[in-house]
Amino acid sequence: MPRPANQIEPHDHASTSGQLSLRFDEATAFREEFESNIAAGATFVATPESYLPKQAVGITLDLAFCRKRICFPAVVVAVVEPALADLANSAAGVSVRFLDSSSELKDRLEAVTGIDLSTGALRNRSERRARARSRSDSDIVLTTPTETFSGTTANISYAGVLAMLPMTSIPAGTEVRVELSNPMVELDLTVDGRIIHSRRCDGGMIAHGIQLQYPAERIDEVMAFIEFLQSFDRARRLAIVSGSIDAGGLCAILDLFAQTAPAGTLAVTNGEENGRIVFSENYLLLCTAGMASGLKALARLFLWTDGRFEFHHDLQLADSPDDPQPLEAAMMTASVQIDELRRIGLDTFQFDDTFSLATDVDPGVREKLSETEAEVLDYVGDGFSIGVICDMVAALDADIYKALVALLDQGAIHRPE
Repeated sequence: MPRPANQIEPHDHASTSGQLSLRFDEATAFREEFESNIAAGATFVATPESYLPKQAVGITLDLAFCRKRICFPAVVVAVVEPALADLANSAAGVSVRFLDSSSELKDRLEAVTGIDLSTGALRNRSERRARARSRSDSDIVLTTPTETFSGTTANISYAGVLAMLPMTSIPAGTEVRVELSNPMVELDLTVDGRIIHSRRCDGGMIAHGIQLQYPAERIDEVMAFIEFLQSFDRARRLAIVSGSIDAGGLCAILDLFAQTAPAGTLAVTNGEENGRIVFSENYLLLCTAGMASGLKALARLFLWTDGRFEFHHDLQLADSPDDPQPLEAAMMTASVQIDELRRIGLDTFQFDDTFSLATDVDPGVREKLSETEAEVLDYVGDGFSIGVICDMVAALDADIYKALVALLDQGAIHRPE
């Protein structure tokens, strides 16, 4: 028996604590939203009401163009508060992840609207595959026959993973056990894999292309895992406040968010370089930039005048966060370090530069060296580049640069001919 117009179709397992509504007056607008977001398992709903991440909600799609309404169970992934929406000139609201699979969403919406959504899905297959390969900030553990390495994923697809490992290069052809997890969604997957290639990136990270290898009977499991991550990532990105890092730099951007949001994570990228700043209640909880962490990382990020930033409302903390310190004081210290680097001259040294030890140095010179100067001298003697030295020496980059200048002035080291 046909359902009456405008009746909401309930979903059996919809147990929710809030109701959201998304209205479509035109079929074209509905199709565009389906192909852009709903087909990937997510959508954004503009609303002034307050919701919490992981809150169960019901999403009513008001399909005014065909006088039908249908309700789906969903969960809130991220929230854009009015204050942050004003900063980004966007709408306040919530992004949600549907609990139904993409195929279930498509089948039910086709039945209600009478619209064949397959054409749109096929036309956008390349876009959807690209989205499945989009950035995925999940944890990854690689186990070889002799060692175990931990890192993060840069992107992931049904066929492979791009993993970022700190200061670690695994030879191509190595068979590995791949353990993928994402604590934000309490999801994990373990499969076999093989290293296809590796390349060094800025900040001491090495990217590894990994081909996933699994039997045919696990295809559905792997596809479900990827689709789940895809819908979560899509929903998360719909609520992200993002923009470009311009000449004003990250210091001004961080200050703006710290004044507007009580807590959050500022994720930044510049080419293949990645950084993360996590703060809460005016305290800096974590800062990373490649291999660097803490104030060293914060000063490096403040030097960026290009790239992009994304603000996330959740606290994306690593297993070993930094010791909390007042955010304002940390920002001031990082700014002072940058001023010192500029006084030395940012172009004085390049991260790829190497030096040689002088052979005719007075033996008494080493006794007069500071702790940082002595440590830098040892690494120079081992043939490391400035970039590696800055990653390995605990001192701030400005202090390492001053140590290099002092060693050059004392004739303890010299540039290669």
